[in-house]
Amino acid sequence: MISTNTIVQSLLSGVLEGGNYALYCLGLAFVFGIMRIINMAHGEFVVLGGYVAYWLLVMWGVNPLLSLPLAAAIAGGTALVVYRVFLQRIRTTAELNTLILTFGIGIFLANLFLQFWSADLRSIDVDWAQRPLSLGGIYISLGEIAAFVLSLLCVLGLHAFLLKTKTGKAIRVTAIDRDAAALSGIDVERVDLLAFCIGGLLAGLAGPLLGMLSHLNPGIGIGVTIKAFILTVLAGIGSIPGLIAAGMILGVGEAMTVTFINSSYRELFGFGLFLVILLIRPSGLFGRRV
Repeated sequence: MISTNTIVQSLLSGVLEGGNYALYCLGLAFVFGIMRIINMAHGEFVVLGGYVAYWLLVMWGVNPLLSLPLAAAIAGGTALVVYRVFLQRIRTTAELNTLILTFGIGIFLANLFLQFWSADLRSIDVDWAQRPLSLGGIYISLGEIAAFVLSLLCVLGLHAFLLKTKTGKAIRVTAIDRDAAALSGIDVERVDLLAFCIGGLLAGLAGPLLGMLSHLNPGIGIGVTIKAFILTVLAGIGSIPGLIAAGMILGVGEAMTVTFINSSYRELFGFGLFLVILLIRPSGLFGRRV
């Protein structure tokens, strides 16, 4: 018999983890919504940000939260190089070309990480993040709370950027109609570059949180990319705040699957939900119907 406390604990853990999922997928969803490119190297950008925070902590004792700007900058800079050297040359070709290219870049980066840092599992361990907080018999760690709040702020910050700033409005116009945007004087090539770099920057922000709450290793990038794509489809294109709700749905569903069925079915829940959404609502739960 599963106790009420266990169920509540699972629900709360699922909600917190779902909020983190939103940040993990934010960069991929943003690039996909603006450029219609599925960046298969997104997970490797996340892992790169995590490694930056890990080595800053190991070598100089830098708090992982303080390393967020540098992790974001390095991942965003890597995205800039990838766009300038590779994507810019084939941007206007068939979508399959960009999919294959970014997949290849992801494999290259994963093998580069393997050469630099080996295949060892590494975690960003800090005492304060592991400290438990009790809420009437329900325990959550300060790291989970900090990661959830940061994820929420990043998602809402990006949403505000797109709605309130001149650059954000130009990005939204380009996403809706590239030809109309070009005719109105918007440099769509520059918007593409900016969007891809912002996607890399957001991935870099997610990396330290992934290292704090889970682990890092060169091979986990593809798993992060797949989960991010599932969430992007679940939320739907054009709904940045919807990523939070979609992440919580996925997080709670996975937690309940572990609690009531078996942990081996956890990933199966996400893929099953992905297929159901594609069948009954291809535009996603919160996306625009086309």
